Amino acid sequence: MKNREDLIAHYSRMKQFKNLPKEEIEKLVDKRIANEELKNSFVGLKDDEVEKAVEKYNKYLIEHSFENPTEKDILITIVYLEILKQRIQEFIKTESEQKQGALPMRMTEKLLEIDTQIMMNKEKIGMLKAEKQDTIAHKWEELRQKCLKYYEEHAAEFYQKCPHCKNLFASILPPDKLEPSISSWFKRTTLYNEEVFNLYHAGKLTAEEAGKIMGVSKFYIELQYKEIYIKEKDVTQSK
Repeated sequence: MKNREDLIAHYSRMKQFKNLPKEEIEKLVDKRIANEELKNSFVGLKDDEVEKAVEKYNKYLIEHSFENPTEKDILITIVYLEILKQRIQEFIKTESEQKQGALPMRMTEKLLEIDTQIMMNKEKIGMLKAEKQDTIAHKWEELRQKCLKYYEEHAAEFYQKCPHCKNLFASILPPDKLEPSISSWFKRTTLYNEEVFNLYHAGKLTAEEAGKIMGVSKFYIELQYKEIYIKEKDVTQSK
């Protein structure tokens, strides 16, 4: 391969590149040199395997954003071993077919050895952790999509009418799994609990303690006590 300066001069004379700024031509040349050096790293592989190795290396580089030279060297080793692993797998498959299912033990042992080396090198540069996280995220998204599809296809089964306000609402459970009841934590659409306010009124709870039970502020308790509890108590006593 020509040296960098010769390549820059060569690219500058090429019709498709001659109008590009020198910086852009230098980037193209550096990319070509890096690609050639990468290919030379996969010595011993067949031409089609080298192409696969370069493609796999660049894919990993994008997915994991490796910048450290040591990480890149380990990544080259990983890719090299993965290509060898594919070659051995193909060999074992062919041998097994020709020998009616008999596995060549020597190559099978070699395959396990290479697999171990791949895992160890991936562990060194954090690829195993990233792959595990990616698998979890993929499984979660797959499950989410299945749930959404199911709800879309069975939407009518999850709508029911409230026995009190008569409005329709969607439930995460089918109606036949539910029984109608009135929540003791709401008065119409307002967060409210009669027992808590009875205890507060009787002096057995402070406003702060009542607020902690209901998950609200002291101000909320005092406000609802005046606006709802006392007014309803006055109405009841006047009857």
